[in-house]
Amino acid sequence: MSVIERRTRQKAEIRQRILDAARQIAREKDWNAVTIRSIADAIDYTPPIVYEHFENKEDVLLNIVKEGHAENRQTFNSILNMDLSAEEKIVRLSLVQWKFAHERPEVFRLMHNPERMAQQREMVKEGMQEAKQKIESLFREVSPNTENIGEVIFNWFCLMHGYINLITNIQPEQGAKLLEEVEDPKMVELFRQPTQLFERAIRRFIKCI
Repeated sequence: MSVIERRTRQKAEIRQRILDAARQIAREKDWNAVTIRSIADAIDYTPPIVYEHFENKEDVLLNIVKEGHAENRQTFNSILNMDLSAEEKIVRLSLVQWKFAHERPEVFRLMHNPERMAQQREMVKEGMQEAKQKIESLFREVSPNTENIGEVIFNWFCLMHGYINLITNIQPEQGAKLLEEVEDPKMVELFRQPTQLFERAIRRFIKCI
């Protein structure tokens, strides 16, 4: 390996460590706690090293969002290429969002923060129109006679994010404990199986279109 190749690899590794550190700080605290100084401390470097890779904190956050959207887009295309019914593809797409939000809630919240949507829309604009057309095509297969397919897709989006926000903001164990206090064992059981509850809701929605 040449000196140039080694330096390039080291630079890429430090850059990834910076992004990983920012995500970890946000997970343990919140995004307000992410600063160039806190990132530098987490990776045992000085702030100028972080600035060699990113202009500022906002640049770090935008790159984290960009990585998240790229990962989602790859998974999205992979599901669309599967030999499945349109209904099953919609369910799989929904579960992918659920899994992402459940495993990386801090990144999901950053990606879908209303205050940042306008800024991020420009960044992901390239693939948005194509993705929109593909999703519309799936829903038209499920419900060919639906007039306002855009409204149906919006309803689906709201259903997904409603469940996701509820579960990521209230952990299942916390919810179950609260429900136990009102002595409702059936609701407790539902909250202990949030993924199954979410999937049933999505399937029920699709059947009702």
